Amino acid sequence: MKKITLGLLNMILVLSILGCSTSNNQETNYYVLVVEGENNISGTFGEFANKEYSVVEVEYITSLARAKEKYPNYEIENTPAVFIFETGGGEMKKIKLKTYEVEEAIEFLRDTKK
Repeated sequence: MKKITLGLLNMILVLSILGCSTSNNQETNYYVLVVEGENNISGTFGEFANKEYSVVEVEYITSLARAKEKYPNYEIENTPAVFIFETGGGEMKKIKLKTYEVEEAIEFLRDTKK
């Protein structure tokens, strides 16, 4: 009787661990926030918001003051600034890149090609 009970408990434990694990084949998507300032770089990131890349949305803010007002926790020091977030269900989840170098952000996004 003890062996059957221990066997059932072990099976329940294993199934609960497997049920809670995340799937590695889930697609990672990104949200891009671009703070332009005086630099007009609006067309630079638009090419990544399509089915070839994992970018689901690009938001442009033209004013540093507006960006600081809207996103005070991001500590935006100057422009241009690019923030790339990993998304989950459409919500910004985890910041993957914060840079003031446009080329660095472009290289990161090129690596998201499917």
